[in-house]
Amino acid sequence: MPSLQRRLAIELSVALGLILVLLFLVLDRLVDNELYARMDAGLLERSRTIAAFLDAHPEPRELDELARLLPEYEMPGHTDFFEVWNADGSSRLRSPSSSGRSLARPPQRPAAGKPTYFDMILPDGHSGRAVATMLESHAADAGRKLLVVATEREPHDRLERRIHYTLLGGIALALVLAVLIALLAVRRGLTPLLRFGERIAGLDGTQPPAKIADEPLPRELEPFARALGSAFDKLYATIERERRFSRDVAHELRTPLTEIRTSIETAAREPADQAGTRAAFAASVDAVERMQRAIDALLMLARHEAGLARPALDPLDLSALLRNLLDALQVLARERDIRFACACPPDLWIRSDVGSLERIVSNLLRNAIEYAPAGSRVDIGVDVADNGDIALHIANPAPNLSAEDLGHVGQRFWRKSPSGGTAAHAGLGLALALALARSLGLELQFALQRDIFRVKLSPLKAL
Repeated sequence: MPSLQRRLAIELSVALGLILVLLFLVLDRLVDNELYARMDAGLLERSRTIAAFLDAHPEPRELDELARLLPEYEMPGHTDFFEVWNADGSSRLRSPSSSGRSLARPPQRPAAGKPTYFDMILPDGHSGRAVATMLESHAADAGRKLLVVATEREPHDRLERRIHYTLLGGIALALVLAVLIALLAVRRGLTPLLRFGERIAGLDGTQPPAKIADEPLPRELEPFARALGSAFDKLYATIERERRFSRDVAHELRTPLTEIRTSIETAAREPADQAGTRAAFAASVDAVERMQRAIDALLMLARHEAGLARPALDPLDLSALLRNLLDALQVLARERDIRFACACPPDLWIRSDVGSLERIVSNLLRNAIEYAPAGSRVDIGVDVADNGDIALHIANPAPNLSAEDLGHVGQRFWRKSPSGGTAAHAGLGLALALALARSLGLELQFALQRDIFRVKLSPLKAL
């Protein structure tokens, strides 16, 4: 591709050149029309003067007085001439300036009352302009006389050429100045874009910039800067997700791998003991299950955060979904003596992705069972707004959770207890629930009120 600056400069120069050439043609035509209109008006006025005199002095002996009344026609070789022809084509009267030579007749005979303008070669050999009229009179033979009045046009042609040269010089100078101004204007106009490009080229690939454009941009570049900034934000977010994924995998898998290695090394050092070997294998299996659970959750998180998993919205009964999940979690709840209190209508139909919503609610309930004190109660409720929006509430006692901990809730592998996860809980449940909720266009909110940890999932849309 050619240089944008050169392309804009050339296009602007060509456009301005065409405009100036068109302006020259228009002005040239106007000047020519005005000059010839003035010349023709003067010729017509003189023709009327001569016609009026001839009408007032029809006798031939009185025609000699005309030359004395119009001295511009008396001097031989002067720039003004006239001639009158009789109806038979003979010359009746000729100006002394003609030196006895006849003027050229018009290419066609003029109609009565309508002058005919034409160009000719004057008796002195110069170019001239003439008007031909038919004399009108009450005399019997006057209407058949032809009058031609001519004047030299070379002074007008010289004036016209001077005007042409002046216009051409002015337009050429204006074109040169327009090209220079176009170059400067394009260069000045592209300066913010060039600086913006330098700013982009100097970005740190490891750290996202606080702002793509560090100075105000022209209004035309603001959409481009916003789009580029959005693209960079997505790019850096993708890079950060990849880094976080790698960091989380390395961090989370290090502990179970260490446990597996320790169990195997312990079993290898000890004498053959079937019970010890089974205990080592059991510890290894527990660590492997934790690793598998963490890897599965991380892969699902990565898919949803990258927008690769698209939800399929279908009608489902939220009340039935809650009852099925509570029945499935009864065994886990009885192990910790957790009771459920569900305040839900018999049926509540909504539109959502069945698999994603089931995973969200299951993770929230498992989190409540895992961290609620033994012998406590988990409350589940549903609120239906007037506009049809539905909010799901889950609340459980959390005496060990503080207000400062709310900022970490939902982070990957964050646990209140530093002892680590279990095979059933890898520290990714709430993070995965947040990612799934975002993919469904839902909001998952966490709050702590009087040692009660509350979760709100909204807005679910009723059918």
